[in-house]
Amino acid sequence: ICSIVNWMVAHPDVEGIQTMCICSLPVLLEDENQRLTAQGVGLVEVLLRGMLRFPMSAKLHIAAFHTMVLLARPLGGREGMLFDNSMKDSARSLGLTAAAHYGRFSSSSDRSQQSPYARSMSSDPRESSTMNGTSILIDSMKRFESNEKLQAMACWAMVNLALVPTQKTMLISLNGIESTVNAMKKHPKSFEVQFRALFALINLVVPSKTPVRLPSASNAVAPTLDTVPRTEKDVLDEWAPQIAKLVVEAMETFCSSETILNRACLVLHNLSQSPDFISTLLWTPHCYQMLEWCIANHSTDHVLRRSASSTLNRIQVHLSQHEDERRRFVQSIQREQQQQQQQQQQIQQGQIPEVPSHP
Repeated sequence: ICSIVNWMVAHPDVEGIQTMCICSLPVLLEDENQRLTAQGVGLVEVLLRGMLRFPMSAKLHIAAFHTMVLLARPLGGREGMLFDNSMKDSARSLGLTAAAHYGRFSSSSDRSQQSPYARSMSSDPRESSTMNGTSILIDSMKRFESNEKLQAMACWAMVNLALVPTQKTMLISLNGIESTVNAMKKHPKSFEVQFRALFALINLVVPSKTPVRLPSASNAVAPTLDTVPRTEKDVLDEWAPQIAKLVVEAMETFCSSETILNRACLVLHNLSQSPDFISTLLWTPHCYQMLEWCIANHSTDHVLRRSASSTLNRIQVHLSQHEDERRRFVQSIQREQQQQQQQQQQIQQGQIPEVPSHP
């Protein structure tokens, strides 16, 4: 690890060396001791500088995201889900939330706070930047929104990054949820993108026990909590309908994949923990039916069954307490069943061609 960092520091202008060095990191970082070493020698700082210096290198950015996946992996080697609260305590902050000057240091005191490797980095003005690490991640997702592999890898990085509360807060404030939703929209048929995005949303949509005020997305360098009265809940209020819709669409598209359904049910379960989102789930087309279908057709996946059953139970309790919504919901189900019967009759009579149907 130290040798690789030294090479990156010694050749900051050579894209090929930077890319080759970063691509060699993931296999090393599978080892926990190497991950600890990497954090101690300032690998994250050097990695982010490479991303800033070569903003149009998709290969470099994909490798950098893969490295972040491993650097942020909880101790024990498993990927993180807040559904298993024990994993939060083993996650480590990568220091992606603080404003940083990647390149030119403003004073000798700033230099003294950096790792030895970062202090020796070139102070070329071209790479001077005050973006924090999280904003670099989100910016890369926007720039390469059509790159399927990069979107999947970036979402994978967010899975573990969002385990650390400060990093999760910064991801949400800098449009991490919007970027994840956009990845799902841009790549609806990509298994990897949908799987990783769902996995990331499991963490991102978990409501905080106490309201968390977000730093300003327009002032990511020096966030101020007193100027923007937005909370995580405000962001979720805005995006919950689209999240629920895209989750159900992924369930329908990949209905034969138990791993997709497992993550999707966990996202819906975490959304349902907020009473305000029960109606959102209720009126998301096919959401209720897909949850029922998952329980009926996946008897061995206990996590899937538990999360789907819990979500359905919350919806049913809500319906029992809101007679008007219950009546409207029953009527909508009946109309849908009638439409399906009519369509089936038309198919049998040869009036319309038969098309593959979702569950």
